[in-house]
Amino acid sequence: MFKSLTIKNFRCFEEITIDNIERVNLIGGINNVGKTAFLEAISLLNSLNSIEVPFGLNFNRGAIQKQTLDVEEICEWLFYQKQVGKAIKITTIDKNDEEKELKLTLDKASRPRLFPLSPTANSRKTIKDLKLELKKSGKNLLGFTAFLSIDKEGDVRIEFQQHEEQEIQEIELFPPSVFLSSRLRVSPTEDAKVFSEFAQKNEQNEILEILKIVEPRLKRLEILVTGEIPIIHGDIGGDYLIPISLMGEGIGRLLSIILSIMNAEGGIVLIDEIENGIHYSVMEKVWQSIDVATRKFNTQLFATTHSYECIGAAHQAFSNSESYNFRYLRLEREKETNSIKSLVYDKDNVETSLELNWEMR
Repeated sequence: MFKSLTIKNFRCFEEITIDNIERVNLIGGINNVGKTAFLEAISLLNSLNSIEVPFGLNFNRGAIQKQTLDVEEICEWLFYQKQVGKAIKITTIDKNDEEKELKLTLDKASRPRLFPLSPTANSRKTIKDLKLELKKSGKNLLGFTAFLSIDKEGDVRIEFQQHEEQEIQEIELFPPSVFLSSRLRVSPTEDAKVFSEFAQKNEQNEILEILKIVEPRLKRLEILVTGEIPIIHGDIGGDYLIPISLMGEGIGRLLSIILSIMNAEGGIVLIDEIENGIHYSVMEKVWQSIDVATRKFNTQLFATTHSYECIGAAHQAFSNSESYNFRYLRLEREKETNSIKSLVYDKDNVETSLELNWEMR
């Protein structure tokens, strides 16, 4: 887990540092202030585990619509004001005061290629590759270059080569992470697959006990095949087991969250617009469930919200917990410079703001 994060030249952030990060963190702010970009920056820290992450972010946002082999075209909107000549740097300091820095640059292609293959392409354009470098405590740990190519079947794939000055080595990369987008729902099939993995280890009852905080009638969970598709069903005391999706979107959303927390044990879960599909009246119980799950599986969580009720419910849930491992972070633009800064609310700040009904979303 990390306690501090600095983002430079990424998306809408020219430079921002956020300190006093906790195990569970909720990010607020008006539209277009960088809440989702904040989650994406943390997701980039996983780039050395899943090399497709930086290539997929702009597609997931809808910034890129067509398939292309031009790495610069795919990645340029990752850079602050499309300033691709400046490096993206994401730096973290963890609980042990160890610093890690991920650096991304667009550099001239590492080897001659004939891409992009397009009759309208400017033949004078310099082909660029994405270069990723990782430092740990100031020491270069790993560096490689990622580029796109076409395989024998005509499909585009990502390739990479390690920088020549470094020896080939195995290193401990960033902990696992899961990103739950507000744009895309987790499929019931994917949830069933993850649930099955825990059921094989006889850990399904841990999921059940956490869900019962919100739905106390729930007696057991089973995977049943409906129309050749595996779907998680629940027993709430009726004659038939009911698909989780028919118990209400809230319980289905919570199940996806809990499975993600368990699946990212020791790592990070990122949730965009966490209140989606969850009625405000059960939000406190949802946060209680998240509190229990993140403590049990040592997972750090970052979520965004537009909901005042969501902030209040989180504060209440953690106030009643054995420890207040919660921070509320509000992003806002400075009028003079248009740069984005963060306001960090601890327990007292949140409580005072709620009591006085101050606007904090």
